Formats: sequence, structure tokens, C-alpha cells
Amino acid sequence: MSKHSENILCPICGKDNNCGSRRGLPHGSCWCDTIHVPQGLKDLVPEHFKMKACICKDCIDKYNADHGLD
Repeated sequence: MSKHSENILCPICGKDNNCGSRRGLPHGSCWCDTIHVPQGLKDLVPEHFKMKACICKDCIDKYNADHGLD
């Protein structure tokens, strides 16, 4: 897997994370800039992906539902 493809894939499920930054949107314009990612979910990201690949909204929503979070 190339370095570019790693940052477009969710490090949890491996699907496209729909990151706006990689599509050229200005900083602060991506969906992920307005959503809270629980620390417990961030802790599940493998070390080599931390701060390099966005978790997708589906994984955030699923984690929140499974843990009774908003």
C-alpha cells in the first residue's frame, strides 16, 4: 500500500475516510473538523497510523452507538 493510499483509508475499517484535506479543501472545511472523536476510538488506531489517517464517520458513529455516546 502506498503512503498516499494509507492516509485516505480509515485506520479502523480500511474504507475511504472521505477526508476533505486530501481533496484540497481548506483547513477547517472537512466534516472531521466539526465532529468529536472519542479518545477510546483514537486509542484503537495502530501506532503507525496515529496523526496520519482520519477515522471515517461510519466508524465514529458505530463506536458512539456501541458505547452509548452522542
